[in-house]
Amino acid sequence: MLFDVKPKEKVADLYGRKKELDSLSTSLGNGERLIIVYGLRRVGKTSLIRSFLGEREYPFVIIDIREIYFVSGSVPMGMLYSTIVKEFLRFAESMGKEPDIKLDGGLRITDLLKEMNRWCKGNGLVLVIALDEAQYLRFSGRVRYDGVIAWALDNLPNIAFILTGSEVGMLRDFLNQDDEEAPLFGRFKNEIYVDRFTADSGTAFLKQGFEEAGSMVSGKDIDDAISSLDGICAWLTYYGHFRTVEKMEHGKAVEQVFREGSGLVMKEIEAAISRSRRRYVLILSAIVEGMSTWGIIKAYVSSKAGAVSDTVFSSLLQSLVKLGIVEKTSDGRYVVTDPVTAEAIRRLKK
Repeated sequence: MLFDVKPKEKVADLYGRKKELDSLSTSLGNGERLIIVYGLRRVGKTSLIRSFLGEREYPFVIIDIREIYFVSGSVPMGMLYSTIVKEFLRFAESMGKEPDIKLDGGLRITDLLKEMNRWCKGNGLVLVIALDEAQYLRFSGRVRYDGVIAWALDNLPNIAFILTGSEVGMLRDFLNQDDEEAPLFGRFKNEIYVDRFTADSGTAFLKQGFEEAGSMVSGKDIDDAISSLDGICAWLTYYGHFRTVEKMEHGKAVEQVFREGSGLVMKEIEAAISRSRRRYVLILSAIVEGMSTWGIIKAYVSSKAGAVSDTVFSSLLQSLVKLGIVEKTSDGRYVVTDPVTAEAIRRLKK
């Protein structure tokens, strides 16, 4: 169902992503082994990966790196190791092929990957390891996960990687492919960008979802929902859910999306800005109030929190862009385009 708020598991429940699905299929079919899926939060990257892999012949594991980070404050090798093992065994069991490999915790992660590669080669398979929100791999202590991935690409032909990231700048920093000294420098990768729905595709998504649910909703309500929620797939899905499952009227459904969605976003923002919270909140507040140029935003922050150097201010602003909270337009302005994120920022206590 299109209005199911959980990540989609079937291609039939995934709307409007044929181009992205075709790109994934072509890449893996051509033997490409490093695929990067970028996109803003809640545009449907996880649903894209889960539905694609769930209906293909590839063995796969999908790991939410953010979950590991939130549990332990880092991404320790032991926890990542055990998660990979659990997911790999789940898939092998679903195939009725118990792997004849050592999977105990005494192995290094590179040894584990070697064993899985050997098993896949013996069964004529390619294992796809999908690392969701992979930018959190940079919180790894002494382990260089970019180096582990680079080593696997060089030595393990039966393992491919799909990395997704909502914090686009942070994921690019982790990959660091422009640095000649970095492990992944020069590696071929296919980059797939998952964008928000356009007004037309968002309208078609809602109409199909309401038809699927057997609900009659006016074109005026749909137009207003598209205008209010700006094509973010998750928010449109929530709206459809509140209309069809919770039986809310239009205005209450939109209000509920903002209430619940901004609560989720606030938690994420608070976690991201904790190290320099006051200045970050002032920057974000300035932007959602319409201040969009570097100089005007800096002047506002300085007037509220005291003088801040150009270098420090630029670093703070750039961090917000890399985190995907703020976007920098082609003409150099800074904006928050997700209306629910903007509402969350307005609720932050200064």
